[in-house]
Amino acid sequence: MDVKTAFLNKELDEEVDMQQPEGFVIQSQEHKVCKLVKSLYGLKQAPKQWHEKFDKVIVSNGFRIHESDKSVYCKFTDNIGVIIGLYVNDMLIFGTDNDVIESTKSFLSSSFSMIDMVLADVILGIKIKREDNNLILTQSHYIEKILKKFNQYNCTPMSTPFDSNLKLYPNTGRAVDQLEYSRVIGSLMYAMTCTRPDIAFAVGKLSRYTSNPSSVHWHAVN
Repeated sequence: MDVKTAFLNKELDEEVDMQQPEGFVIQSQEHKVCKLVKSLYGLKQAPKQWHEKFDKVIVSNGFRIHESDKSVYCKFTDNIGVIIGLYVNDMLIFGTDNDVIESTKSFLSSSFSMIDMVLADVILGIKIKREDNNLILTQSHYIEKILKKFNQYNCTPMSTPFDSNLKLYPNTGRAVDQLEYSRVIGSLMYAMTCTRPDIAFAVGKLSRYTSNPSSVHWHAVN
């Protein structure tokens, strides 16, 4: 589900003034300012205000905030329950049956203006496939995307993610495409964190040289 204009849901805790917006300046009162009543997109406290509002509403309905991840909420009674994963204004809802999911959607829609996206397909770059009552998480489309982005789509596949015989050392000379190297490492880290723990060692080792990569480090990345 998707929350419409999520950052506009929370009243502000402190007084915030703003200039009259262009096109809405009151004649002969140009020197006056507007007092914000609710949070607004662009305010640095807007994300925090939204999460406080969501936490208050969700906890009041019996949900518990997960200790390890403050964006995960769960509610279980006698092995029947639901889990909500929130990312800014997008949420993924898991339940033990359709009834508990529908009741959760109804509760959320009564509290916020929501869009029901029905069955999840792709969320945060992770594709969800359903095969024989199983859920499969894959990022093949994401990996193809970054291969094309960094001109590696037609590269030769390797059976292992890293050459164990390769010895890497800090670069003592000038960095080679430092910004591009950082982008590659960041893209690989996202795949590693979500669905590809098998490349964790390789990505972790290569990320040590992000600040000053050499041509040798670039070869290892390829």
